[in-house]
Amino acid sequence: MRSVFDEKQAARIAEAIETALETSHAALLEEVATKKDLAEAKAEIIKWMFIFWIGQFASVVGVLTAILFAFFRK
Repeated sequence: MRSVFDEKQAARIAEAIETALETSHAALLEEVATKKDLAEAKAEIIKWMFIFWIGQFASVVGVLTAILFAFFRK
């Protein structure tokens, strides 16, 4: 089989491909979320869930108290 590229051209092509792959790999690493990022996001979501639940509980207690006072008031 006959070679289309001489050794110098093949080396340049290989170098260009390697550079492109390294650039692509570096860009992917910047965009991928790490385990630490995911853990921080999970902790933040759980914190806000508890804050929401406390607010909901306070609202329900307030409404029930108002209803009970309205019905049992004489």
